[in-house]
Amino acid sequence: MHSKSPPRNRLAKVLPEQWRARLVEAGAPRRKYTAVLRATLRDGRVIEDMIVEEGWIIALDRAGLAGTFEQRIDFNPRDIVSIEIKQVI
Repeated sequence: MHSKSPPRNRLAKVLPEQWRARLVEAGAPRRKYTAVLRATLRDGRVIEDMIVEEGWIIALDRAGLAGTFEQRIDFNPRDIVSIEIKQVI
């Protein structure tokens, strides 16, 4: 389940449960974490640095690692077909 506290980006979207479970299997904590992922979407688009924080997709580049901000997440999270974990903080 995603965090109940609001994300730093008010435009964030929830990461689907199957991918959150995969993060936990790979060693990410269940609660407080930030992960940098490489995501491939159904249409073939690749997002090199997708930032996920406590179950929320908060940014599509590393600029989202600090502070409060607004960035539009321009895809449907259900369109993710694969992820590669680059870093878990």
